[in-house]
Amino acid sequence: MRRTLLFLSLIALAAPALAVGKVTTDPNAPGAPKPEEVATTDTRLARKTTYSAMQKTVSSILEDLTKSTGIVFKAGRNNNDWQVRDRKMIIFATDVPLSELMNSISRVMKFKWEKSGNNGEWTYRLYMDRKTLLDAEAQRVREEEKVEAEQAKKRADGFAQYSKLGNLSDADKAKLKTDNPFMYAIATSGSGMGFSMGTFFREVPLAANAIMSGQRLDMNGSALSPAAQASLLRSMQDMKSLESRFGGGRGSNPLPDDLASNMDRVSIKLNKTLEMMRGTGMLLGDMTVSYDGSETTIPFWDPNSAIAKFIGKAMIQSEEQNRPMDEIMKERQGEFMAAVIGEVKASIGGEPLNEHPDDPALKNKVTLKPESNQLPDVEKALAEASKLAVVSDSFGGFGMPAGQLPATESELKDVLDKIGDAYVYNWDKHAAVIELRDRNWFKKRAAQIPEAWLEKWRKELTGTGTIEIDSLAEIAQLTQEQFMANVVSDDVLRMGSLMGTIFGNRDLLRLYGTLTSDQLAALMSKPGMDLAMLSPDQFAQVSNLIQTTIGPDQLNSGKPIAIVCERKASDKPAADKIVNYSFSLIVDGETLGTDWQLATPQYYPPAKIEKPTKPAEAPKPVDGSKPVPVAPQPVPEAK
Repeated sequence: MRRTLLFLSLIALAAPALAVGKVTTDPNAPGAPKPEEVATTDTRLARKTTYSAMQKTVSSILEDLTKSTGIVFKAGRNNNDWQVRDRKMIIFATDVPLSELMNSISRVMKFKWEKSGNNGEWTYRLYMDRKTLLDAEAQRVREEEKVEAEQAKKRADGFAQYSKLGNLSDADKAKLKTDNPFMYAIATSGSGMGFSMGTFFREVPLAANAIMSGQRLDMNGSALSPAAQASLLRSMQDMKSLESRFGGGRGSNPLPDDLASNMDRVSIKLNKTLEMMRGTGMLLGDMTVSYDGSETTIPFWDPNSAIAKFIGKAMIQSEEQNRPMDEIMKERQGEFMAAVIGEVKASIGGEPLNEHPDDPALKNKVTLKPESNQLPDVEKALAEASKLAVVSDSFGGFGMPAGQLPATESELKDVLDKIGDAYVYNWDKHAAVIELRDRNWFKKRAAQIPEAWLEKWRKELTGTGTIEIDSLAEIAQLTQEQFMANVVSDDVLRMGSLMGTIFGNRDLLRLYGTLTSDQLAALMSKPGMDLAMLSPDQFAQVSNLIQTTIGPDQLNSGKPIAIVCERKASDKPAADKIVNYSFSLIVDGETLGTDWQLATPQYYPPAKIEKPTKPAEAPKPVDGSKPVPVAPQPVPEAK
């Protein structure tokens, strides 16, 4: 079940939002408000230009246009305005008047042009005005409040259902098999998970409140009452039974016999996984229990979600057929993906869809032939097929569709609608330009971080083969939204398997990132860093970390406690640049052993694509002998 949870989590994180809504007015209709357009008094802007950009920053695009046109274009209010300068775009334009291209750029990006300088030699600056910025922030806040209200209701309803599992009659359970197979599977599983978890939450109201509110909560097992400790241990054993049965007998290590009498070795983290999946609407919360280097995660799926119902059906099938859950999941992969996409459609919003006026050009038949299903390749194929320019924003990443793209000849409007649905984009057509904008641009814009940060981490990863702990600590400070929108979506950084490193060690890395130079020097020394060196906030952070090893009583006993870190470079081949960090606790002069292990990520460069070769023709022999073999020669690149 642990493997199933992680698998579902990663799929859910990668799936794009597909919610659909419509506006009631046409934004292109006469009298509708329109963004400010560049003045046409500058005759230089009537010149036609041809330009392409694949996920380039606005600052790079305007530098390119400055060089190709001789007109000065600037990005942002100044060179530090990275919120404008670092936004990325996709452009494919052939023989398009420069003024039209400029207007499309500003409309798509929600920016404005400012003209300055002398008559006939004007400079154009692209910027985001304060009103647009405030409107975007207000839109983001409204969306977040709406989502949080929906999530709060789901948590309340779902938790109420979970809390009843321990007291259901046989008739109630039988009814659940049809109404909600997930809750039926939990209620009737031989492990007794429903009863043990229900008892735990009744005994620990603080934990129940954390699940109800969606807040993170860390606890030590020794702080629980005897009844709560017993129900927690029973829940852990029940979870292991489920893991064993669904995994075909794998991963069934029993709990240590002496754990019940040593509950200070147990650490409980509520909603640790929820942080990764916040906003997807699939997970109400989770409980991760750690002890002696082992970890058990109990997920609380929204019992009314399509994902939970799918899991329930798979659990019932696994039970009735006495087959591992892994096999069932593989067989029903198509149904699983349909459930994921349906859940995402229902949980994530975005800008309403535009309505479009009748335009004969939109009835033209086109056939898309993209090199891949990634958004830049699809937009390039769109420009080639339609003979129109394409101007789009871009927030990086795979940009893979979660819907069907037209594979046969179709009307341009239908093609654009399907692209919009598959990639969660809005589209418009102005003159000979198709404009596309991410429907969640206002949320993704807010999650953006400076390109300089990303470039620093890219250079370290590709230059050294890994990312060291100081940079990992910087990345760990990012919010979940920032991490997913910038690091996971980056073509280079995602080759470093950073997700596991960051989320597996986030608390430790965030603490490391707060340490001063003196504290870091002490941490790496033989005596270690005495906890007395920490500020109150730092001490609160480290308390959550070390309570797995030492309980609250020992932590507050007044005995000197230190943390020591040992850095060791890997002794594997040169291509493997991983560095291992071992953190240990020293209590009253006694080293308790290694408590945390952190291995830096390894860079996996993309595979090199070999150029095809063809054999060169052998010279024809003039004496009747056999041809002389000639080594294959590289095929010349197309000019």
